[in-house]
Amino acid sequence: MKPEENPITGVINPEELYTLAAFKRRLGVADATLRTARRAGLKVHYLHKQGFILGRDWIEYVVNSGPNVSRGQAAKDSTSVSAE
Repeated sequence: MKPEENPITGVINPEELYTLAAFKRRLGVADATLRTARRAGLKVHYLHKQGFILGRDWIEYVVNSGPNVSRGQAAKDSTSVSAE
C-alpha cells in the first residue's frame, strides 16, 4: 500500500463508525487485542453479520478501562515502599 493510501494510524474520530477490519488497521492492533477489549466491555454493533465499532465507544472504553497513570509512573509506584 502506498503511503498516501494509508489512513492516519492511531486516530479514532468519535463520530465515525468503523468496520472491525478498518478499526484494527487504523489502530494497528491484532485480533487478540480487539477480542480482549470486547470481552472487557468494548461495544461492537452487528448488522448483516458485519461488525462495527463506533469511535465514541472506543474512546469511552479506553478512558474507563483502568487507572489514568502513565507507564513510567506506574512502574515507579510499584517499586516504592512506604515506611510505616
